Amino acid sequence: MNILLIGNGVHANKRILPALKDLGIINSISILDRNVETEKQLSNTVKVLPYENLKKSNLFYDIGIIATPPYNHLQSYELVVNNCQTVLIEKPLTNNLDSIWEKSIQRQVGENKLIKNYLNILKNISKNNNFYPGSPLIISSLSSNSDKLYFCELHNNEFDSLKKNLNKFTNIKNINTDGFEYLEKKLDYNKSYFILIDPSYEIKDDFFKIYHILDNLEKYGNSKILIWYPILNYEDNDRFIENLRKKGISRIINFELPIISNSKDRGMKGSGLLIINFIENKILRDLKALSKELHFYLKQNDDVYNPKVRYL
Repeated sequence: MNILLIGNGVHANKRILPALKDLGIINSISILDRNVETEKQLSNTVKVLPYENLKKSNLFYDIGIIATPPYNHLQSYELVVNNCQTVLIEKPLTNNLDSIWEKSIQRQVGENKLIKNYLNILKNISKNNNFYPGSPLIISSLSSNSDKLYFCELHNNEFDSLKKNLNKFTNIKNINTDGFEYLEKKLDYNKSYFILIDPSYEIKDDFFKIYHILDNLEKYGNSKILIWYPILNYEDNDRFIENLRKKGISRIINFELPIISNSKDRGMKGSGLLIINFIENKILRDLKALSKELHFYLKQNDDVYNPKVRYL
């Protein structure tokens, strides 16, 4: 592979460059950097490109890795995207949500009101605080004082971040525990809830825990449940959905959005949702319209599978 590394700071020198060299599969590494001293420092080991030379050239790279400070991530991406097959950017894409809004999103959202509403929600939450809100903050911001919200997070560092980011809300209880266990042991099944299940799936047991919840849906009564899952491999995903069909569970809408074509490469190919107890024709129509527009803008290849909206 031919690699283009954008930026030559401490992170690039101490971590990224040594890791790339250790892989043993890199044909060439080029560094794109504004600092004129970079060429003097590294010209013996890598090729150094001045910023202004890239757009004028016909150079093309397998992977571009952006290692600039966060405030420059989006600008760096726009500079190299036409010269790289794949661009890797560490979070965040930007430290100013308005820069995404102004430069790209407004040109791409089309006419779908749901997408526009969502983007307006993100913009209103972020304002000038320079962050992308996660689902707990989005839900909290849309809630009223009469709503009671419970957020479960097992990992201590993430739990500390959760508390810090939601400390202004008075209708929230943050719980340092496994969310699956909380559902099993602490939930009052005499009440109705909106339940969002969004685990990492880094642990294989997470899929089995999803099966367990679906096997015991009756105890959740009329609670509305939304389960996110990654599409990692299309064959395995088809088996997952077929196993759900065999359970004969009603009241489930399945929404899948593939964005990468089928291949043996590791990593996410798309996302899926199981939507339980939301059986309404309007939701189905909205999802179908939403899926077409999201697929059009997010798909990475022309041969990507079409999105699916269906009853299971």
